[in-house]
Formats: sequence, C-alpha cells, structure tokens
Amino acid sequence: MAGKPEIKLDRAGRVALLAIKSSINVGNRRTAELVEIFGSPQAVLAAPAGEIAAALSVQLEVGRNIVRSGRVLENAEKVMSAVEKAGAKIVTRWDSEYPSRLKQIADPPVILYVKGETSPLYDFSVAIVGTRVPTENGQRIAFRMGVELAQAGVTVVSGMAAGIDSVAHEGALAGGGRTIAVLGTGVDVVYPTTNRRLYDKIVGQGAIMTEYPPGTGPEPYNFPPRNRIISGISLGSIIVEAGVKSGALITAKSAIEQGRELFAIPGPAGQPRSAGVHRLIKDGAAHMVETAAEVIEHLKSQLAPILNVAASLALPQMPENELKIYNLLESGTKLIDEIIQLSGSTAVDVNRILTSMQLKGLIRRYPGAKVGRT
Repeated sequence: MAGKPEIKLDRAGRVALLAIKSSINVGNRRTAELVEIFGSPQAVLAAPAGEIAAALSVQLEVGRNIVRSGRVLENAEKVMSAVEKAGAKIVTRWDSEYPSRLKQIADPPVILYVKGETSPLYDFSVAIVGTRVPTENGQRIAFRMGVELAQAGVTVVSGMAAGIDSVAHEGALAGGGRTIAVLGTGVDVVYPTTNRRLYDKIVGQGAIMTEYPPGTGPEPYNFPPRNRIISGISLGSIIVEAGVKSGALITAKSAIEQGRELFAIPGPAGQPRSAGVHRLIKDGAAHMVETAAEVIEHLKSQLAPILNVAASLALPQMPENELKIYNLLESGTKLIDEIIQLSGSTAVDVNRILTSMQLKGLIRRYPGAKVGRT
C-alpha cells in the first residue's frame, strides 16, 4: 500500500498552519493530526467544520473555530511578517531542518521559530541548565562544561536565563562550538534584557529557538513548557546547581520522562543551591559527574558520528567553496572571523560551509572561535 504523500509547506501553507494552531482548543497534537489527515494546512481550512470535528473525534465547536480562523488569515499573516522582519524563519515538524530527536517527545511543537543556523550537528546536543543565582564555583563549572563539550563538537543547549544557562552558552561560544538557546519568549524578545549581546552572539554561532510567536513576553507560565524542548532536543541534560524548587528540575523531570540521560554535578553539603541536585543523585535519577569527559563517555555511542568521523573517513572530494576554506587553513588554525574576511563570504555562508566540513571530518573547532584541519 502506498504511503502518505510527503507534506511540503510553502509560505501560504505556513500561514495556514499558523491559523490552525492559533484556533481555540487546538494544540500541537491536534494541529499535526489534521494536517496529516487532510494532507495540507490549506485543505484543513477548506474542510467543513463537521468533517474537521469528526476527524479529531471532538465537538463540532472545535471544527467551527478552525473554520473561522481560516476565513480570517490576517492574524496569521501578521505573525509570518513579524517572523520575517525579525530575520527568523518558521520550521515545522515536516521540514528537514526540524530537530529529529524532538519528534520523539510526547508533545513536540508543530511549529518552531528559529533565528540563526539550522544544522544537522544539532542532533549531537547536550543541555546544561541550573539556578539563576549561581555561586562562583557553579559558574566556573558551567562555563568549563560548555567549553569542553563545544571543543568535542557537541552542541550546548540551554535557556538563556540569567545564571547557569547564560554561563553555559558563553562557555560553548568560547570553546568555538555551537549553542542553542530555547526561549520562553518570542524569537524577537530578549530576556533578560541584559543578554542582548549574548543573544546576538548565539545567532552568529548557533540558533535561537522557541515555540512562541514573535512579540510573546516573558510570562511565567511559558517557561515550564519550553524546558521539555531543551531536554527533548538533547541526548542528555546536565544539572548544575539547582535548589529543590529550581526550574532546572523541570528540565530534569522532562529528560527522565523522555528517556534521555540525566547528569548532576554535586556541590558542597548543606548548600541550598545544590539541594535539588543532590536529591536527583540520591534518588538514582541522575548520573553523578564532575567533568564533560564523563558525560561524553556515557554518551559516546550516540556521539560516535562526530567523535570518530575524522578517523573513519578518507579525505573526500570537496566542492570549490570548501576547498577554498581548507586551503586557508593550510598554515594552521584561524579565527572564524578571519576566515570570513579572507574568503570574502558572509558569516552565514562560512558557518554553513564549516558545518559541512566538520561533518565530513575535514576540520574541528577550537577554543576562541577558531577552526583548523583535523
């Protein structure tokens, strides 16, 4: 029996999808079900309310809400325009850029708003999260973890919150690697506002990601759901300093429910910021670790494509744009900014080319946003 046709969405399809998702009592699961059943968002909006309700086995009013959304697409068009104005894009669960691991969780977002680079290397990610008010030792640990994971080619995921999250992002950037910030706001809303510089750096060396439309402010109820995305993208999550009521424990709970690895870094006895971490260790919910090397060892089978690719592949034929950069690295490692200047290409193009070259085992990243031949 022939399988279902592949769903490909153009701009109009994405606007229609936004309209469906914004309808009353229609969440991620119902939106995805309808598109799969009818074959496209436009076909959903063109269907009679009764047929839509029957497809979902819900009350007729739900179908009527969707039909009403389809008749008035102005709001969805405004969202799309705001995405474009922000220099971002919509990635749906039917797009190849959608993080493959995220599809495996119980409630995957049907729409992600992404600003920055979409990369196949994001499948090799580890999250680092923790308290917003860390100790100096906690900050040192989170930064070191970010640096060391990035140097190994692992993408560091966090929530760009104050404290451990921000320090983990900074570590990944300093390590010359990629980092993803999953926001509890719109893709165009920087929170906390003091993180504007960090936000811009992440866009240039990774991605900003959220399920909330542009303009969404930092409402408290937005942050617990976003934590399932942080853990859902990642192979595992590292908890650095978390009290018993820390939001980081929501990420830990999500990781456990999603069947992902969970790691916890112990702190001093009696330290309130370590109480939640120690409970995870005592309950046997998390592996106790102290270094990034221990995390990588636990995940080595899943990280093998990036850890061993250089040893397992012969030097392939390179397209001209990769060969140009490869030749620039003949004299040794260079700053990515220097490569951009010497190559005459844009930052986006250079990062895309470097991603391809890293996957082929031609280059590796080093601390200080440097790259060199393997």
